[in-house]
Amino acid sequence: MSNFIQDKQKQGFQEEQDILQILNNLPDGLFTMDMAGMITYFNAAAEEITGLPVSDAIGMQCRQVFNSPACDTDCPLQRIARAEKEVYNREVTVVRTDGKEVPSICSFSRLRGPNGNVVGGMEVFIDISDRKHLENDIRLSERKYRRIFEGSKDMILIISRDGAIKDVNQGGVDLLGYESKQELLELSSVEEIYENPKHWQVFQKQIRRDGFFKDFEAGVKKKDGTRLHCLLSGTADRGKDGEITGYESIAKDITARMDAIRSFRKRHWELWLLNSVAFAMNKARDLDEILETALKKVLEVLKLSSGGIFLIDHDKPAFSLRVQKGLIDGDGTHMPRILLNDEALMRSLLKKNLTLDPEPIFPPFKATLTDGDSGNSADLTCFLITAKKKASGFLSFVVPQDRDLTTGQDYHLLGSLGNFLGGAIENARLLQAVRENREDLKRLTAKLFHSQEEERRRIARELHDEAGQALTGINFTLETIEKGLSTENDNVKKLIADAKKQINRTYQEVRRMSYSLHPALLTDLGLEPALESYLSSVSKHSGLDIDFKMMGFEDRVDPAIETVLYRLSQEALTNALKHSRAKHFRLSIIKGYPQIIFLAEDDGIGFISGEFDQPKHGLGLLSMKERAAMLGGNFSLRTSPGQGTRIRIEIPIIEETHA
Repeated sequence: MSNFIQDKQKQGFQEEQDILQILNNLPDGLFTMDMAGMITYFNAAAEEITGLPVSDAIGMQCRQVFNSPACDTDCPLQRIARAEKEVYNREVTVVRTDGKEVPSICSFSRLRGPNGNVVGGMEVFIDISDRKHLENDIRLSERKYRRIFEGSKDMILIISRDGAIKDVNQGGVDLLGYESKQELLELSSVEEIYENPKHWQVFQKQIRRDGFFKDFEAGVKKKDGTRLHCLLSGTADRGKDGEITGYESIAKDITARMDAIRSFRKRHWELWLLNSVAFAMNKARDLDEILETALKKVLEVLKLSSGGIFLIDHDKPAFSLRVQKGLIDGDGTHMPRILLNDEALMRSLLKKNLTLDPEPIFPPFKATLTDGDSGNSADLTCFLITAKKKASGFLSFVVPQDRDLTTGQDYHLLGSLGNFLGGAIENARLLQAVRENREDLKRLTAKLFHSQEEERRRIARELHDEAGQALTGINFTLETIEKGLSTENDNVKKLIADAKKQINRTYQEVRRMSYSLHPALLTDLGLEPALESYLSSVSKHSGLDIDFKMMGFEDRVDPAIETVLYRLSQEALTNALKHSRAKHFRLSIIKGYPQIIFLAEDDGIGFISGEFDQPKHGLGLLSMKERAAMLGGNFSLRTSPGQGTRIRIEIPIIEETHA
């Protein structure tokens, strides 16, 4: 019996030891107390949490262990006395012996004796420091998120899987122009805020494929229908199974940026238009080509299909359509007719003496164009073209009803273009006047040279015929007188002989002058014999080495060209003799279709080409240039100090009129 009792005692002791071992290995703190609150057991986890050694904790009051105000206000033993719940969970802060506070969750249970009476209690407490840190982090993150969410000026949307708006920040409410968040949340779907509802489907598809979308440009509608240009980004919210449960989206309003970009592009197009017109003005001298370029470019910039440019002809008076696109479809046999809706304005513009004060742009006006071939008519919006206080014409466009050119940048562009084209038209007309004056000058110069040649020819003929014959007659008369004198009149015979010599010298000088004015060889035999005779004579008397050749002249050319080439040769040789101090002079005249090339070169001292306009060199050279221009030729000069002079003239070939 005693052995049985001993075995039972041993068995009970072993079980108690096993239980204590289990309690000691628990991760949670645990201690027991009697009804007086005195600690009777304290496990290792409780020791670690509180910082109290087991030896010190045994026998202490529980409130001393926790050192928490909650123990004074809500003691578990007092709750037992009040017959309240058997298990009581509460959150307390355990103050360790080192002063560190450890947040904990406590669970209290009654301990009963063999007869069922409450003999004490058991306190289990768990260190929830990590959970508290996590909760604090979560709360901090939540506050940050809400601060960002509500403080952002961009629109942030929380969207359900089916497209319902679950939440939106105040920035989104303000951006879309709604009165409250609730009003926006009551929309049936997020599709209602997109200008193109298909964008929502595109976003869903892209998120399913990539998990996100970023910087997608889309149009968003405000409550009043105003369009906003937004840059959208978004991600998907997923559940534990990985399935999409909703979406988060951020929309940044870039309307102002896009407007600035469009304005920049518009200004770029405007500058491109003006530059294109300026380039056409520099490249082309033809007014119609300039106007056609301007019309083409402005229609492209304004995205219009039909328009034209009318110029004012004050001599008729009338408006003439100089260039057009899309206005006239007929064969052009009948001129179109344009009538301004404002008759008083039409009469004013056609007046020669109309004076306009300069303005950046004049008010547009309406006109009606009637096509004489088809009988169709078109309503035009017109913008005046002015220059130097005068109306030159106007730009006209067929403008759709939903388009307004009378305000904004298009309006100012047309004002700039009107002033720009006014200057172009004025310059083109001035250039045309200069060209006409040059042609008149060329004709007058040709007539002058022709008259000069005719006068020279007449004087040469009179010198040769009249003066030459008169001198010959005088000479014969003197010979007759000389024969009739007796030998006693030796002094008279001597005087007669001297007179005859003087007459012969005068006759030779008259012949030389006659030849210089207009050589008979040039008329009778042609250019080459006349030049050979002239150059040979000059070389003989001046000592200048002259090399002359003509090539390609199987037949004679036009007499006018022969005369010009002869005079050019005279001028070139005269300049070489007077100014160059040359020892060698080379003259080449080459005929090759479609031009005759005249080359005159010397090895003289040359001169600075800028002195071409100086009297020393300029008169002869200018005469050569004018004679060449008279026949439509080109004159070029190459010279420099110490390097001689080279003259090259190219004259178009004229059909021969003299054989």
